[in-house]
Amino acid sequence: DLKFKIREPVLDLGGGAGTFLKYLKIDNATIIDAGGGSSLVGNYKFVKSDITKKLPKFGKKLKTIFIMEVLEHIKNPLYLMAQVYDILNDDGICYIAVPYTPLDIDRKEQKNKFNCHVCRWKLEGLVDQMQKLGFFVNVVQKRRRFKNSAFCLPHCWVVLALKKRMNH
Repeated sequence: DLKFKIREPVLDLGGGAGTFLKYLKIDNATIIDAGGGSSLVGNYKFVKSDITKKLPKFGKKLKTIFIMEVLEHIKNPLYLMAQVYDILNDDGICYIAVPYTPLDIDRKEQKNKFNCHVCRWKLEGLVDQMQKLGFFVNVVQKRRRFKNSAFCLPHCWVVLALKKRMNH
């Protein structure tokens, strides 16, 4: 089972209605997303904002940040991750989940073969980019999807735990 070390304050970037936070039994968190605030599944603070632009200001650094199944949908994910580095507490952890291999060959003939994904990585390239931004990178989980199970990672996804390097 995938276990997260969760410490407040918690932020979910691109977290929609908060379904993932509720699944993790997190009661106190902030969600930043372009939509979803009207249908929150918990008592979360919701900030409507485009995460591809400059992130809103926070009064304090964040100790847990989730960016789950989001980075592959934005054209410049490294811009977002550079901002995440700045708002992450020195001893905080950012968890990201992203695809790390091409999609199934069966999807090749679809009009949008990446199924709304605008960027892709190989695992080594993703780790390299996160290290260049100043993060220590730990591969928490790599797996394929199991059908009919909620919140299992889709086919060929990886979860990384990112911590700040103090000297880089």
